[in-house]
Amino acid sequence: MISAVLGGMPNFWPGLLLSLVPAALLNRPVGRLLRAHWVVGFLLLLGLGGVVVATLLPEAFQLSEDVVRHCTVRGGRPRSPHELLHVRHIELKLATYAPVGFAAALAGTRRRAAVALLGAAVLPFGVSVLQYAVPAIGRACDVQDVWDGAQGVVLGAALGLVVGPVLRAVTRSRTRSRAA
Repeated sequence: MISAVLGGMPNFWPGLLLSLVPAALLNRPVGRLLRAHWVVGFLLLLGLGGVVVATLLPEAFQLSEDVVRHCTVRGGRPRSPHELLHVRHIELKLATYAPVGFAAALAGTRRRAAVALLGAAVLPFGVSVLQYAVPAIGRACDVQDVWDGAQGVVLGAALGLVVGPVLRAVTRSRTRSRAA
């Protein structure tokens, strides 16, 4: 289903591959900043790269000077679980934003996780502001996209908050068994 949507975005896969470069180069410093494993830094950077590629890149690299700012503000609402699982373009938004929420929830300390989660929650709003502020990229902002992105962040964060303690327990037990 997602592949059908991505078929209309020829720059998605090359852009995502290019986002591997900063994720590979900066994962350790970001992991240290979050006081988390480098894999968390990698996931966060790769997730941010996916958001940029899916939401801010022009669809065909044909920037236009003649476009008008446009933002759809009516009709925005949280999606029902049925819609989240059955509407094709929503799956892409969830898959784009969920890794950011997941990685933010895995930040090392509670304070850093709270700051990372706050940043992840603001991300869909920032994307829509950029889409409105830079109409030349050919992406119109939409309040429904903000809701969908926020739901993706929340679902990823919820998964991270559930999986995080399990991962920390496994890591602690491995550390103890190696020390013994």
